Amino acid sequence: MSAARIAWAVLRRDLLIELRGREALLAMGFYALLVIVIFSFAFSADADLTLRAGGSLLWVAILFAAMVALDRAFLRESAEATLSGLQTTPASGAAILAGKFGSSFLLICAVEAVLLPLFAVLFNAPAHTRWGGIILTALLGTWALAANGTYFSALSLHSRQRGLLLPLLLLPVAIPAILAMVQATQVFLGGPGVANYWCRLLIGYDIIYTALGLGLADLVLEVE
Repeated sequence: MSAARIAWAVLRRDLLIELRGREALLAMGFYALLVIVIFSFAFSADADLTLRAGGSLLWVAILFAAMVALDRAFLRESAEATLSGLQTTPASGAAILAGKFGSSFLLICAVEAVLLPLFAVLFNAPAHTRWGGIILTALLGTWALAANGTYFSALSLHSRQRGLLLPLLLLPVAIPAILAMVQATQVFLGGPGVANYWCRLLIGYDIIYTALGLGLADLVLEVE
């Protein structure tokens, strides 16, 4: 089988398992909605606040949801010892990691599809908000989080403190991407700045860290 077919098989399997149980989706949605609702009560939801800090508040909620999805990316492989089975096949580590990345990316995007309209309502997004740019930023930012997060989720698979280790590894590396996500979102909400610069930074970040993750996949997926 080609690497693309193996990656698709892993992605499809993970999504089918998730759609049957919906454990990750429910947890992700709960955390993201909880953060958005708490922020809407804690701050006066007006256009001025959205222009000043709307991007930050939105991405805090998305980060909470993303951490749940990424933490579970290899969790069932550890519990059921299926990773060892995958590694006995001719499947490359890059193909397995790509499939895991794809499922995590789609799960986070599903939560964002619900979160963005809710954010617009609760925080009174300005009428001149460029939603196409925000959706593009969300896709690029989610790609960055999923690319790094899937790799670090595999790296921390055998750690006893994997729930603590994953954010400690991911968040420092993701700081440039998080900064770009927040700044681009603020610009598309109507704030000052140039969004193209931040979007180009995200694209470059995605390319570099996706290539690094795939290149090191065989190393990080070795059975201990």
